[in-house]
Amino acid sequence: MIEEDSGSTLRITLEEEILFFFYLDLAPGSYYEHPVKYILVDKDGNHEEYDATWWPRIDGVIPQGLVKVPPDEEDVIDTNVELVHTVGTLVQYQLPPVYGQRSEGFIVVQGLMPDEALYDDAVDTYLNGVNFFNAYKNAFSRVEGLVQSQATQVLDVIDQMVDEGKSVVTIYIIAHGGNNYVRLGGQKVWANQFRSKIAEYPDTTFNFIITSCHSGSFIDELETLENVCIVVTASRADESAWPDWDTADGSTDFNTPDTGAEWTSSILETMEQIVDNSAYFSDIQESARYYGVPTTCVLISEAYWGALGMYPAFGMTQDLDLCHRVGSETPQIYCAFP
Repeated sequence: MIEEDSGSTLRITLEEEILFFFYLDLAPGSYYEHPVKYILVDKDGNHEEYDATWWPRIDGVIPQGLVKVPPDEEDVIDTNVELVHTVGTLVQYQLPPVYGQRSEGFIVVQGLMPDEALYDDAVDTYLNGVNFFNAYKNAFSRVEGLVQSQATQVLDVIDQMVDEGKSVVTIYIIAHGGNNYVRLGGQKVWANQFRSKIAEYPDTTFNFIITSCHSGSFIDELETLENVCIVVTASRADESAWPDWDTADGSTDFNTPDTGAEWTSSILETMEQIVDNSAYFSDIQESARYYGVPTTCVLISEAYWGALGMYPAFGMTQDLDLCHRVGSETPQIYCAFP
């Protein structure tokens, strides 16, 4: 039995032995869902092709040679791209105390299971998020980390944060995904499920930082709620999102020491630069007072533009997202204030 690990209706039951199973990945190294092909070759050289969007399970097992990033050389029959190991280090953020911050909740979600593609990169992305928000929060705020199968509890943790009186809740997600969903602990959690949960708490402000393929599809679901202040995503609704890249198309990443998903590490770096600079952060706080929104909302917004090199007022003129520089992803933003 060959089936997609996404839980789609594709099922291939083999009645006789085949010699080869080939996996043709048409966007190798991305945070899934994207076009792939399963190619089966029999002993006479005849082959059949099946269109899919996810890696396969064969008799219930994910062949690890198909999801390892980068793959082992002996597993690659042919390729027209170069997949290499990147070099980077986790960031231990040291930030000055943030005064005037509200009682906030930060939910950091890592949705991949250990046998899924890009698991190591997702863990780095998660740890960077946990490290940043632990350095940023004040004594009245809380960071909750959810990994692997725990990630399915994210909606319950939203309830807990509101019950604790957190006036602002920021949800940071690294996961595989597709249109209008992220896969958390092997289960699809849909954008409208987040929307329904958030609609229950009109007096709490919510922010989202989402890295997954097609993550931009969450924006049209969430922007209709008045208590959603900002949503930033790694890619458009029709695009893939990517792990750490150091080189691509003859270009070199401006922040090669980074690790974790390329876009997420970029926005965390500019958030750190803003908070660590008293003049920059004072401007952020003044803007927050002017617009009547929490400081964290403005911080995420301005860091988004800074990560893409579009904030010269803060000296941020280099696009830190190499995937964006070479046209492989287009980070998106919804902002409730001008």
